[in-house]
Amino acid sequence: MLCAELSIADCEFTNGVAYIASWLRKLRDDKKEVFRAASDAQRIADYLLAFHPDWVAQNGRDAIPQQNGPTPTTSEDDLAEAA
Repeated sequence: MLCAELSIADCEFTNGVAYIASWLRKLRDDKKEVFRAASDAQRIADYLLAFHPDWVAQNGRDAIPQQNGPTPTTSEDDLAEAA
């Protein structure tokens, strides 16, 4: 879904059987793992979407998650200076 939102055409999902088997093992061990994973996935999606100009224009700068590291407004000069 994130690839579609960001207009990334080549997002082929392979090895789905192994992926689902892995999740089944995790869920058998810890029933709450799916909630932690969903929370992590949402934070990652929000972070990546904050770099997409159309998403920022539609949702506003206030929707950009606060994370450590580069932000959508970080310039290459800022990154070089920080290094």
